[in-house]
Amino acid sequence: MSTPRPDDAVYLKSGVKLEPLFHRWYAWSHLVSPVQQAINLAFRQIPLLRSFIANPNVHIAASKNPQMLGGPFLELPASDLPAVRRLLQDTLKDAAPLLRFAEDLQKLNRQLQQTASGHSLDAVYAELPPTLAGLVEVSYDLNHHPGLRVLDPLLSYPAAADADRQALAFSTERDEQRHFFLNTPRLDGDARLVLPLPFADPHHEALAASRIRAVPYAELKQALKVPAEQEARFRGFFDTEAPQRDQPEYHGGDVRIRYFGHACVLLQTASTSVLIDPFVTWDRDGEPQRLTFDDLPDHIDYVFITHNHQDHFSPELLLQLRGRIGRLLVPRHNSRSLADPSMKLTLRALGFRNVSELEPMESVRFDDGEIVSLPFYGEHADLDIESKHGMFLRLKNRRFLFLADSDCKDRALYRRIVERLGKADTLFIGMECDGAPLSWLYGPYTGSPLSRRDDESRTLSGSDCEHAWSIVEEFDCKKIYVYAMGQEPWMRFVTGLEYSADSKQIVESNKFLERCRAAGLSAERLYGCSSFSC
Repeated sequence: MSTPRPDDAVYLKSGVKLEPLFHRWYAWSHLVSPVQQAINLAFRQIPLLRSFIANPNVHIAASKNPQMLGGPFLELPASDLPAVRRLLQDTLKDAAPLLRFAEDLQKLNRQLQQTASGHSLDAVYAELPPTLAGLVEVSYDLNHHPGLRVLDPLLSYPAAADADRQALAFSTERDEQRHFFLNTPRLDGDARLVLPLPFADPHHEALAASRIRAVPYAELKQALKVPAEQEARFRGFFDTEAPQRDQPEYHGGDVRIRYFGHACVLLQTASTSVLIDPFVTWDRDGEPQRLTFDDLPDHIDYVFITHNHQDHFSPELLLQLRGRIGRLLVPRHNSRSLADPSMKLTLRALGFRNVSELEPMESVRFDDGEIVSLPFYGEHADLDIESKHGMFLRLKNRRFLFLADSDCKDRALYRRIVERLGKADTLFIGMECDGAPLSWLYGPYTGSPLSRRDDESRTLSGSDCEHAWSIVEEFDCKKIYVYAMGQEPWMRFVTGLEYSADSKQIVESNKFLERCRAAGLSAERLYGCSSFSC
């Protein structure tokens, strides 16, 4: 490898991470949607910064405890205290419109819950503050419970689109060393270069293209407006040698399946490619066996995203695939639930225009087969969230079922699906059957306190052995693959999961695999990356 000269055509080094940031926080999907970014900034990120400033030693001790992984503690040393203070001050100033919007929205929601008793809500509109006027609709459901809907497409703040608020962080730290996405901002440092770059900026595509083909270095430097004092660091992220790629294209007569880890599966025929829940490692070396971003095909016909959780919907990865995706398929959302942002609008904010929002049981047909969107129970803590679906895929006369984190709470649902679609040959399923409580991910959206008992009873959980077996029986599956459930080291920074042999998820998935094998079925819990044909 050699350091590129100004007139060289260059490749972005394979292990370089390009993290999209909003106010220096890792931009997961809920930090891209305007309503949800305001709520998370006001009621998650700001309190975290203030807590660290008030007592950094508590955060430092917690971040060293593996059992506290993923908890509300910044993973920063005491030496970063001045930088955290500056970040808080800058955020309070620059994000003031967003913060005021979030506070007024929370106040209105609480007011409705306390005072709306079935009487007309017309008087509410005259009392709306300027931050909410023309942006919210208040209403009752058929049981006379009040609620509100934010008219998301009308909500925009100049600050939210400002390059100083949306940025891209370059770093070479390994995936397993990345700070947890929810609790730690990306500060300046020797290992990180942060450049202003709005999410929808077209230059993301040129930068991402340099991962797989040579791009003039001078063009990249000019497009990204790299300051002269940062140019030497910027140049260090590039190389003149092409990356190693492991057969990204497929021209065979079968269906090739490539497992990239966690819930990310690529299916390819000679004419069609379908990628589910794209999330990959960027580091080729290390255990377990790895397929990286460089091993994805140059064009992907369909990307199917099952639901709006950080380990399934990754703005970081999608921004770098933006120029290579034919069509994105996402579930429709519930516009009256603050916890259920529109994935279609989020993707538009990321610069995508090729997004289709699917209803349950809606299908997309192509030459090799068909994709069908399936209803999805579970993993959302009993919240009224609709942006979740599984996939039934017909591909060259094979039938695949992808259920991600679906929990078979009612097997009659799957019996009805089988009546419509028929059986499935192969099942891919997650078994995160002992998930985090509601408050861990959705706490900032709740309008009133929830008891600890109720909070811990409403979890982000998928199927256990009995529920997964019910699905196998209903669909008469012959091959079963259980996802790795976030155990790959590159998933640590978004899942915060480290299981032992005694963890319920491992115990239940082992029971399930044994039950499948005893019935003469092929069954495997995946881990790492692999390729196989069928």
